[in-house]
Amino acid sequence: MRFYLKRYALLFALLFCTVANADPTKDELRHNACAAAKKCLDVILPGCSVPELEPVENIEYDGAFCSVFYDLKNRGIDLRSPVTKEMFGHLGSRYRVIYENSGVLPVSGPMMSYLFDHFPFTTALVNVFQDTKYTIHYNSPDQRLFSGDNGGNLFGDFFWAMQDSAGVEKGFHSVFYGSGRCKILRWNLHGIAVAILDMHPEGEKTRYKFRAIVFPANAVLNSIMKMGVFRDVVNSKIGEIIRNISESSESYVSGNHMPVDSSKVLHQKFPEELEEFKQVAAGKLEWTVGDAVEKKRKQAQKKQPVFVTETPLIFKQQNSISNKPAGN
Repeated sequence: MRFYLKRYALLFALLFCTVANADPTKDELRHNACAAAKKCLDVILPGCSVPELEPVENIEYDGAFCSVFYDLKNRGIDLRSPVTKEMFGHLGSRYRVIYENSGVLPVSGPMMSYLFDHFPFTTALVNVFQDTKYTIHYNSPDQRLFSGDNGGNLFGDFFWAMQDSAGVEKGFHSVFYGSGRCKILRWNLHGIAVAILDMHPEGEKTRYKFRAIVFPANAVLNSIMKMGVFRDVVNSKIGEIIRNISESSESYVSGNHMPVDSSKVLHQKFPEELEEFKQVAAGKLEWTVGDAVEKKRKQAQKKQPVFVTETPLIFKQQNSISNKPAGN
């Protein structure tokens, strides 16, 4: 299943390139965030001035516009976080386009969790089955920051902003915030997106719903990106990716282990992950998102040098003195 997030992360980058927007100023982002939080949630974000709480011109803060803010608040997003304020700055902009996709993948909950918890390994796994050149690497010890590319002209940097919903079902309700970049001929294009992914494990399968929210720079781009033809193109691309992911996942689960067993990359770079993955896939090992970080933390503690304190030596010295015969 992680097959599909990996591909989606790079799909986000593709969507960002489509936006090709002129960056909003810091003042505009701050006004967007402060006004949206106040109008939609009746919340004043840290650092908001009185003028910034006023509505942004030409934005109607109705149920449709505010729905994403309601959703994120109900999920338990930290309204004091600078990252949340930055996300709200984009979500509170006038132009937004939402792309949705849902379906069922032939992957169990634990297997999905393991794949989401090991992005670099999962990328290598996808490449083995699909003959692609995707890469992902972590940029922080907690694995919340990561970057990826398609081996060509598509790049993305992402922050895993939320991993659960109101503290429950960790790993199955995620919010991602990131930027994508691509080079097309002479042009270097970029954009921002927020993605929401909900998964519901059901035995050996997992239902999912994916939403990507992008931010066109103006009314013309906004109209184009909402057109049926454009949506069909994007949805067909998503559908193609989903099919590849589903086929890869189902192939392994159904017993086609040859691509994995014969992969030098997996055996040389990810021997431990490969063995764990096989155990999870076989139902012999449970896994929850975050277990990988906790495992690394414990391993780091074991490697730390253990110093002998002076206190036990002092006690020994006192005992040896007390045992001497009286008068000596």
